Amino acid sequence: MQLYLDTADRAAAEGLLATGLFTGVTTNPTILQRAGVGVADIPDIYRWATAAGSREVFFQAWGEDTPTLVKRGQELRDLGEQVVVKLVASRAGTAACAQLAAAGVPTLLTAVYDPGQAIVAAAAGATYIAPYLRRLAAAGRDGSGDVLAMHELLTATGSATKVLLASIADVPSMVALARHGVDCFTMAPAVAEQFFTDELTAEAVATFEDAARETST
Repeated sequence: MQLYLDTADRAAAEGLLATGLFTGVTTNPTILQRAGVGVADIPDIYRWATAAGSREVFFQAWGEDTPTLVKRGQELRDLGEQVVVKLVASRAGTAACAQLAAAGVPTLLTAVYDPGQAIVAAAAGATYIAPYLRRLAAAGRDGSGDVLAMHELLTATGSATKVLLASIADVPSMVALARHGVDCFTMAPAVAEQFFTDELTAEAVATFEDAARETST
């Protein structure tokens, strides 16, 4: 199981990364903007994320044509071995993904909304694809069904490309898909905190601590 934090907010990420439960951090230009930073801050984000324990840090290349995307993708990768380069699953982005993957750069095709896009992602040698679960549902599509179709076709064909599910509303959404073998998820820190808020678990902690105090006197 690989869990990621979908954020560029250092304060929100570091405490969760310190648990050792999260493989790393995923970002895109919108997430950077939401955190009050920009593409110029990417080297700093890479430094604090890796210092906090990230084993993979995802940054998205930007540009309207394949050569520009390849150039920026390589520049991002040059920051360090933990960088995974994200590219949008457009024609230009998928072609750039193929070139970067052929050069040994770990890649993720993002904004994947149709199972057919998983086929070209696998052909491009993408390390991951990122379907957006909430966006699929908001568009009136069968989000879970489409994600499972992507996972099943990649598994059935023996592809090394994996689904890294994004745009997740809550933990039950992950549970439903994990039961079918999806094992990579990226989530906002607020969703990640839901793993630690079960009321019965909190009651058990209090009970055990009370018992420990009573028996230590």
